[in-house]
Amino acid sequence: MTLSYQQFDFTLKFQSPAKGDVEPLFILRSMLGKNLRSMCCISKQSTCPECMYNKTCAYAYIFETIMLQENSLLPGTNRASHPYSFSTKRSQRETTLTEYNFTITLFGKAIEYLPYVYAAVVRSGKDGLFRDRTEFEVVNVSIDGKSILINENQIDTSIPSKEWFFCFNNNDKTQGEILVELKSPLRFKTNGKYSLDFTASDFMKCLYRRAKTLCMLYGTWEDEFNYYEPTEGILIEDKNLRWLDFNHYSARQNKSIELGGVVGSFKIIGDFTSFELALFELNRIANAGKNTNFGLGQIDFWKR
Repeated sequence: MTLSYQQFDFTLKFQSPAKGDVEPLFILRSMLGKNLRSMCCISKQSTCPECMYNKTCAYAYIFETIMLQENSLLPGTNRASHPYSFSTKRSQRETTLTEYNFTITLFGKAIEYLPYVYAAVVRSGKDGLFRDRTEFEVVNVSIDGKSILINENQIDTSIPSKEWFFCFNNNDKTQGEILVELKSPLRFKTNGKYSLDFTASDFMKCLYRRAKTLCMLYGTWEDEFNYYEPTEGILIEDKNLRWLDFNHYSARQNKSIELGGVVGSFKIIGDFTSFELALFELNRIANAGKNTNFGLGQIDFWKR
């Protein structure tokens, strides 16, 4: 199983101090979608599924992610998990911003659409952020600290993508403990509802579902991984978790959406297979759980 990806670090500079009344990533996501559609849509259809160009359109591929309703991965739905996720290194929400840094991770074919994403972010800067519509400019885009911004209108797309992969060779287990940090709200359902009360097995299944979905849609997936049951006996200890609420107004749905989730830290102890360790790696790259395209589900971990 494999997944190609690339992480692009954007640095934005505001023309004047911006008063942030909501999470900037939520607004950036909405503006990115709006401007990407404005740039790419040539048919002017009201919805993308009926458009004859939806298979090649950058906006439809990244933001609508249309799939046949008769599919084996997500039966009954015609929308797939998006081929991108957002993240930010800010440890706390700031009320006044002069500069803002965020990362967008693109998966598979979506990497080819980076120039469109960059142009849409630049356009968003002219629209401005927050209620005051404070304008910003993109002062840098980098990969692993190396700038790929050639000039205001050009971005270097020659750097090869990275690849996460896992090859099943044996089922050896490693004993130890893994410290997990939930850096932004993690949303996944346990027994049909969102909750702080989840087990180590619940958490590992959350990581597995994310890996399976991304690899089947944008990478490669082998049938031998179709069934996964977490290692017996793994436990969560030292829980330090809380629920953090976020509200997002959806112009499309014309209503406010609750996007709360779990933040904090905990330890998982027990015996871990190489596959389970690989799941941790992928979810650190891609974010875990639901609404990763809003910057939710950022996780980090340290194995001891």
